[in-house]
Amino acid sequence: MNLFKDDREMPTPTVYCDVKNCVYHKGEDICTAGKIKVGPTHAISSLDTVCDTFKPEAKS
Repeated sequence: MNLFKDDREMPTPTVYCDVKNCVYHKGEDICTAGKIKVGPTHAISSLDTVCDTFKPEAKS
């Protein structure tokens, strides 16, 4: 049973994030960005990765 309209459509997972000063951070530690990019390409463990989608909130 195919749950999607076509083979290119993918489910959207919930992405949890602890970075409270990012514009995409929502109260329950949820990331609200439409797309997430994690890098760098040479990472060999989770300790080597960074979120390239991070965007700091504007200071008031």
